[in-house]
Amino acid sequence: MEFAKPEKYIARVSDKYFVSENERFLLVKFELVKPDRIIFLAGQYASIQINDKGERRSYSIASTPDDNHGFQLLAEMMEKGAGSEFLKNIEIGATIEVVAPLGKFVIQQDTNSKLLFVATGSGIVPIWSMINDLLINKHYQQPVRLHWGMRSEEDVFWIDNLERLAEANPNFVFDLVLSSPSAEWELCSGHVQNCLIRDFGSLGLVEWDGYICGNQEMVKETVAVLKELKMNPDKIYYEKFV
Repeated sequence: MEFAKPEKYIARVSDKYFVSENERFLLVKFELVKPDRIIFLAGQYASIQINDKGERRSYSIASTPDDNHGFQLLAEMMEKGAGSEFLKNIEIGATIEVVAPLGKFVIQQDTNSKLLFVATGSGIVPIWSMINDLLINKHYQQPVRLHWGMRSEEDVFWIDNLERLAEANPNFVFDLVLSSPSAEWELCSGHVQNCLIRDFGSLGLVEWDGYICGNQEMVKETVAVLKELKMNPDKIYYEKFV
């Protein structure tokens, strides 16, 4: 698979807003100034300069490759996080230096398998780009399943978008898993990997490819579960967030 060579860009903030009720997740939209066009694959990320010292932080690209005159980044607001503070305080109209595209966590070329995506927290971002690109731009016809784990209802975002995507694409199903839900929560709760066993334990995953993104422990445990469910280890792809 060929990847576009990373380039240095100047990008202008065109919009920004919190996507979750508790203001934990911030979406920032950029339009490219110079060069004014970017070529990337769904799942890749960008590195942004956050201060005059040249410090950088990396964020997955939330938009899809057809939006090639700009891009969107989604960041989880971390307490005392330098990247979080930078994005939270940056003003609309400000310009930043960006290096992109980076990373190799992408859909395998010419795939035609059933696809299972597993994410926790902001690990949804590259997977969100992948799923939208597959279903909207490439009209993928094989089954696509998403298991997304979050902490509580207040953390959740993009549910309306996911519901619209599922309504327009009968081959797409998503499951939201909460580790600390309210008493009213009726769907699967606990760790996202445990809900995989609930949903696929009797079926197995022999015919599926898996894409996983989240914290290191979750990725490790999910890989083990997918192998237990008979997914081919060579068909398991992942990215660990530190």
